[in-house]
Amino acid sequence: MDVLRGMRWLALCLAGMLVVLAVVWLASRLRGAPPGQRAALATMQATWIPPGRNAFDAVWLLRWDVPEAPRAAIVARDMSALQARPAWPTGSNEPFVSSAAAGYADLRPVQATVAPCGAREDGCLARVRADLPAYAALVEANATLIARIGALAQYDHYRSKLPPRLDAPLPELGHAGLAITAHAVHFAQGRYDLALDGVCRDIATWRRLGVHSDSLVVRMLGIALATDGHGRLLADMLQVLPRDHALPGACAAALAAPSSGEADLCPAMRGEFAWASPITRLLADPATPADERPSTLLFDVDATLALQAANMADACSEATRVALASDLPAPLPAPRRSVWLRLECAANAVGCILGDIAAPDYIEYQHRAQDQNARLQLLATLAWLRDTAGDGARDAMPAERIAHRPAALRSPARDIEVAADGRAIRIAQYATARGAYWQLPLPDYLVDASPPAD
Repeated sequence: MDVLRGMRWLALCLAGMLVVLAVVWLASRLRGAPPGQRAALATMQATWIPPGRNAFDAVWLLRWDVPEAPRAAIVARDMSALQARPAWPTGSNEPFVSSAAAGYADLRPVQATVAPCGAREDGCLARVRADLPAYAALVEANATLIARIGALAQYDHYRSKLPPRLDAPLPELGHAGLAITAHAVHFAQGRYDLALDGVCRDIATWRRLGVHSDSLVVRMLGIALATDGHGRLLADMLQVLPRDHALPGACAAALAAPSSGEADLCPAMRGEFAWASPITRLLADPATPADERPSTLLFDVDATLALQAANMADACSEATRVALASDLPAPLPAPRRSVWLRLECAANAVGCILGDIAAPDYIEYQHRAQDQNARLQLLATLAWLRDTAGDGARDAMPAERIAHRPAALRSPARDIEVAADGRAIRIAQYATARGAYWQLPLPDYLVDASPPAD
């Protein structure tokens, strides 16, 4: 009798737990996403209207020697072909190749005895000078592709036309760094104006395309090319350029003081959300293979989209805009409680887990965008120091002269410093994964003005 009573009690407890779980699940499903996440969803679905000409077609076909006239038709054909592929990729899917391959030359970089400079590598000019014939041959062999890269200067923004697919290929923008090597070769050959005009043009190009981009990949690549790649190369050129050699007109745009708007990551994050949303919906599509489709008891597609929007919407928030205006680090996302302690996750455990995995990465991207502005101020300050170095420049140390630079080249939150050995200037970075500081070398005539710091 006691055993039966115990079993009855246990059954009642289990039934009660099931009822509680069912009530919690139903409350979670009926409530849906919290109000803050629904507001974030509306923010991320706002329309973005970029300025001017779209570089997508030129970037998508960068690898192929396609004249401008037929590009739009080829891109449209490629996008249709991508869209027609199975919605859920299978192992049998072949890598996508543009239809341009059927009628146009492949411009993939020709192999040579030396490798081109990378966008994030320092010392390109020194490498080129150490083996100028080999690097000159590399540039000559890839002259058509390098010219195509330079022609991106005629575009104003990058807006993706790729269909939202898990297997959508990225444009082959890795080749864009070839132009860095070309400018270094021209400078090492003594063709100063050609080299300076090219490197300044490309700084301005990648500043513009990066900021006006709905792709996080293009945004981050723009930062790398404009500052780590072409920006460092320009600084290396200025270090050895004759003091009285004037910079070409293209450098005015390259060295223009950045606005807080150039640190804005919102368009790129909205583009990422627009691309990811249909893929998230695909997880609930009956056509998706059953072994890839989460249970509807544990996955709510609309709530998942709202959570994903909340992860990305910090880049578009008022708090971030205030931080950008003051050049303070964009605030870290508010910490979330465990999936198992949030009502919204009771009926969407899979969506919450997926959303929480991706969330921590985005603040690093925002800090990189802010660091780009600080780097551009540093580069422009270097040019200003050079331009304003008169006959009495040796009487003033760089640190004193930096203190009197134009207001547009100053940050309210972090100042430019002279490195301890007096041979470089630097500024602190908020994204420290690649170093606490970003620094540029000073020309000797400015180094001589300042003894090494204690």
